[in-house]
Amino acid sequence: MSRTSRFSKKTKLEAIKAYRTRRKTVLEIANDLESDSSNIRRWIRNYESMGEQAFDDKPRNRAYSKVFKTKVIVAYLNGEGSSLELAKQYQITSDRLILDWVSKYNRHNEIKGYDPKGTVYMAKSRKVSYEEKLEIVKWTIEHNNEYKLAAEKFETAYSQVYNWVRKYNAEGELGLRDERGKRKPVESLSEIEKLKREVELLRRKNERLEMEAEVIKKFQEIERRDFLTRSAKKPNTKR
Repeated sequence: MSRTSRFSKKTKLEAIKAYRTRRKTVLEIANDLESDSSNIRRWIRNYESMGEQAFDDKPRNRAYSKVFKTKVIVAYLNGEGSSLELAKQYQITSDRLILDWVSKYNRHNEIKGYDPKGTVYMAKSRKVSYEEKLEIVKWTIEHNNEYKLAAEKFETAYSQVYNWVRKYNAEGELGLRDERGKRKPVESLSEIEKLKREVELLRRKNERLEMEAEVIKKFQEIERRDFLTRSAKKPNTKR
């Protein structure tokens, strides 16, 4: 579906110009726009890869075929470039996509083509019974988590299918019951329910910590690259 950024194309281009002309650093631009520096760096990479068209409004997400993904994965594994360099070369808007593809390949997961269908993402959520949720979830899992196909088959929203499967994997069949406004107090939980709740809290905490660690790692890598680039461009004043 169409993705609307809170920053206009004009704002992004002005930010990139300020960086390229050395009027402002990435951090200064991020502070001015009240944004994250990683966003500014992504704009710069996308501009260097695709030019101004990188910021044109797109009616839908870009499709990536299995052949295309495999080509990029092989290039990365053969050392033909870093994820950032290959993202520029192949006009991929996020180097994180490449790292995800490589990770799946290394885990021997099947590499599948991606062709988003706007109607699936834009479909409205609908009221579904517990029994139907369970049917949809089991069908989705049996078909290798093909959320889009499940959403089309059962005529519901992609986000609904995704959330139901996530809840089922975390909490089992109980996670599919509509318990909004009915969360049990801790003292009324069984020992198994208490353990499940604790496990879920720990899982969420670990996911957050892993995400934070990944962001820090990426930020340090980018800062190191920028430092080396700026150092290489400085004139040698020693005679």
